[in-house]
Amino acid sequence: MKITELCEYKGDTWQIELDGGRKFYVNGSIVGEFELEKGQTVTSAELAEITGADTLRKAKKRALYLLGERLMCRGELVSKLTKTYNEQVAEEAAEYVCELGYVNDEEYAPKLAEYLIKRKRWGVRRARYEMLRRGLDRELVENTLADIPEEELDEELMTLIGKKYSQKVQDYDDRRRTIAALARRGYDFGAIKRCIDAFVESSEDNGEFDEVYDNDEE
Repeated sequence: MKITELCEYKGDTWQIELDGGRKFYVNGSIVGEFELEKGQTVTSAELAEITGADTLRKAKKRALYLLGERLMCRGELVSKLTKTYNEQVAEEAAEYVCELGYVNDEEYAPKLAEYLIKRKRWGVRRARYEMLRRGLDRELVENTLADIPEEELDEELMTLIGKKYSQKVQDYDDRRRTIAALARRGYDFGAIKRCIDAFVESSEDNGEFDEVYDNDEE
């Protein structure tokens, strides 16, 4: 195949036309990288390499754009890239930004855990699910969550109870609904019992939490 036309198209994009009228569009940097010229003969394999390089360039650019919107882990970035590119290209683009230092799962995991637990005020169970859903390694997730002291988790739960459920732990039925709501947020029943007991005690209210808790577990 011979390149019958090679010219600037729009901006940094160049048009490559082959004999037979087939047209391809690549970035100017690709033209320079492969030293393309009008009249040059290229094989099918060479053409595939040229277009593949341009696709990878676009994927890298897309990866940098996505990271410019917000931080994310490698797995989530690959997942987003595969919506447009094949898995191999997505992996190569992700590796590229990792090598640049823009993606670091070991640094990202604690930041995400802190956001989910302190900002979203989710319990460990729901935080774990979300971290895994985003593509973080399971062992990294477990180690990250294990590093958070129980006292710190209880403090966030106590704050949540005080802000959203302070008036609902006084009534039997409302307290049951509160327990269910907190469980949906990912808190385990042991933590819920412990923190509601502490909240009630600090509010000088001797409610019947034990009975409600026991009934809820049946």
